Amino acid sequence: MSTLAEIEKAVELLPIAEKEMLLAHLTAQFGRAAATSPLPTRQSGLHAGAWKDDADFDAVLPDEFWIGREA
Repeated sequence: MSTLAEIEKAVELLPIAEKEMLLAHLTAQFGRAAATSPLPTRQSGLHAGAWKDDADFDAVLPDEFWIGREA
């Protein structure tokens, strides 16, 4: 059994009041960290033209590619 599964099982056995206390603690602990360090906003087009697809990008791949044998 994984550690996460063990934690979930242990939490299921807690009384409602203790589940609420755990939720409040986790929200305070991780909610505060998330609020203080928001993720930066992504910007599109920063690397426009950095690479180009080959003309045969959509071409069917040979059987050797799927089978794993040398061509």
